[in-house]
Amino acid sequence: MSEMPISDAREHLGEVVGRARYGGQETILTHYGAPAAVVISFEEYQRLKHASKDADVDYKLPAEITAQISERRQHPERRQPRPRRATRAQP
Repeated sequence: MSEMPISDAREHLGEVVGRARYGGQETILTHYGAPAAVVISFEEYQRLKHASKDADVDYKLPAEITAQISERRQHPERRQPRPRRATRAQP
């Protein structure tokens, strides 16, 4: 399992999807250092979806993801206030 900021994933989307599709590798996409989404193969998605329907037990996140969420990591730049965008003049 690898981790990648969403901004990097935009530039390497084909690679990320290829690793999931052909290599079975999961990629955690992060936003300001916090887990936001996971790219998995369609086959893995179907397996998880069917497993959740068949199981009486709730699906539990992998320990790696749970640890990242519990750390509540934040990107250092996120702590700084963002500058406001300039508003456009109305015609």
